[in-house]
Amino acid sequence: MLDPWSVVTTRKSTDNEEELKQLYGEEAIVSRVGDYNLIHLDNPGSAEIERRIREFDPEDLFHEGCPLCRMMRGRGLDVVFMRRLDGEGEEWEEAGEFVQ
Repeated sequence: MLDPWSVVTTRKSTDNEEELKQLYGEEAIVSRVGDYNLIHLDNPGSAEIERRIREFDPEDLFHEGCPLCRMMRGRGLDVVFMRRLDGEGEEWEEAGEFVQ
């Protein structure tokens, strides 16, 4: 099962690491899996990155019966892993949100 993530669809996915670093920041760790970029913004260790790559299944991103999901299926997307903070600086569990 995929960890919480965000799918960023504001542009066509690219495998150009320089462009991805400009978009997500120099600290971003980029893994390419098929047509998908896994963007690690939460500073994971190498074992965690390997696990995410191994367990990544694009079908986890799409829900049956969702018109938007049907439209996005087959397009290369960026899957972003990040940690978020609540208003008081307490760390939440890893969470994702759909960004369009």
